[in-house]
Amino acid sequence: MVKRHTILLMVLLGFNPFAHGEVTARLSNQFIDELETVRLIIRSTGTRQSQPLDLSALEQDFAIINNNTSSQYRYINGQEQSWVDYQITLQPKRTGELSIPPIRVGRDLTPSLILSVKPLAEQTRKEIDKLVFFEQEVSARSIYVQSQVVMTRRLLYSNGVQLYSDLPDAPQLPDAVVMKLGEPRSTTTQRNGKRYGVVEQRYAIFPEGSGTFTIPAINVTASVRLIENGRSVRRGVRIGTQPETVTVKPIPPGYPEDQPWLPAEHVQLHQVVSPKQSDYQVGDTLTHELLIYIQGNLGSIAPPLNLPVNEDDFRIYPQNPVINDDTSGQGVAGSRLQTTSLVPTQAGQLTIPATRITWWNTRTDQLQVARVEPASLTVQGEGIPTGQTQNEPAATAAETETAPQGPARTTWPSALIQIVPWALAIFIVLLAARTIRHRARAKPASPRRLKKALALSIDQGEPKAVQNSLARWLANQYRQSPTQALSTFRAGSPEAAHCLDHLARLQFSKTPGAKIDPQVAQYLKAVLSLPARASAGKTPGLPPLYSHESTKTSAFLAEH
Repeated sequence: MVKRHTILLMVLLGFNPFAHGEVTARLSNQFIDELETVRLIIRSTGTRQSQPLDLSALEQDFAIINNNTSSQYRYINGQEQSWVDYQITLQPKRTGELSIPPIRVGRDLTPSLILSVKPLAEQTRKEIDKLVFFEQEVSARSIYVQSQVVMTRRLLYSNGVQLYSDLPDAPQLPDAVVMKLGEPRSTTTQRNGKRYGVVEQRYAIFPEGSGTFTIPAINVTASVRLIENGRSVRRGVRIGTQPETVTVKPIPPGYPEDQPWLPAEHVQLHQVVSPKQSDYQVGDTLTHELLIYIQGNLGSIAPPLNLPVNEDDFRIYPQNPVINDDTSGQGVAGSRLQTTSLVPTQAGQLTIPATRITWWNTRTDQLQVARVEPASLTVQGEGIPTGQTQNEPAATAAETETAPQGPARTTWPSALIQIVPWALAIFIVLLAARTIRHRARAKPASPRRLKKALALSIDQGEPKAVQNSLARWLANQYRQSPTQALSTFRAGSPEAAHCLDHLARLQFSKTPGAKIDPQVAQYLKAVLSLPARASAGKTPGLPPLYSHESTKTSAFLAEH
């Protein structure tokens, strides 16, 4: 009985088409031109289950344009037939005899194939190169470690060219920080009297180690219209860039070993002590802001700078630094803002000493030092002894002499009588403060009030007040936090970015009481006049921030 079942199973397997599957491969054409594509057709019979294919071996000589899979099943006169077809569209990357290596499908391998690719005629190649091409450049071929190199690539295409793929995004580079400089720009230009559309991408690259790094080549597919044998035909083409290799030099030997490495194109220090007044009182709270502005590097590379004040003259309360990177210009501009609260504890002429930072100028290849000058403060009042607060004055000599000898004895009832009224008063004050704070949060300022406050601050012209009012108004318009709202406003247009930069520079200006530029005020009032949330993004219809006559102000902005 067992033998009969075994024989029956063998007979069934012998007639099972799934047991005799095979894999075949063929090309739609054996000979093609350089611009043509070819289909590689792989058929796996005896199955209806598709398999994932590893096509990486093809990528050396071919660009994989498309990959489709289909399955078929037939049952005719008691006979089953099934197969899976894989159709892979390939475009050759070079000319000559190209080998298509075996590809594994399940447990089987396809046979290897040969494709002949004929090069284009020289005249056709020149014609295509005039229709669509890449321009790529780097700002320097040799840079220092952790310094900036800017890569710019442009795709130029003439009328009639159709782009089939987008430009690749930022290059992936190991041991390097890559930042996109703005969004891709679409413009037009002239080359040799011919008009081209342009798509431009710009990236800032900061290598983390010395040696070399290579920006890989990219390719895009397009379709061009050519004249062949007197008729117009459309051909698919691949346009690419060449790899770019950049040398990365180590830290130069002349850089001080005890200073953190800081390569940049320009470094500035600005400090502001507020409130600004002729003299202060002992116990006043002063705010010291120190801005490190770095052109050509990230804000995170700026080292923390200790405020070298005399701790016998001030109490020091540092805050968390604010680090920003501006990628809207020709390169990265980083900044680090350090804010410290200072409370003078002594009267007299107190000094905030000079602050210095060492950096390497990548433009001139020289060591430089940026610094801010000392700040002198006139403080009046009675000094606070070390270790005490202003609200806890030291006992006078008379009080010391009349103090009772030995411990004071206080009964519990009398102690409670003294403590309970004070505790109750403190509780009432805290409860009132909490109620006020809760009501303030529950009822945010109305848009009309925010708009009125911004208009008033613009008229007064004090930069910090204008920036704070603008942030609150934009936060209400965009439904964002004040910081996010300012970033959204900055990205909306170059005028908005110049406006915010102008406000920031005035806050760190050495000229006391500097007011905002009238044309900046005019621009802000124009933004303020827009309908609700109309100022998000681009602001069409607004006047230009600077007219042709205001060359002095425009030159200042361009320089800074």
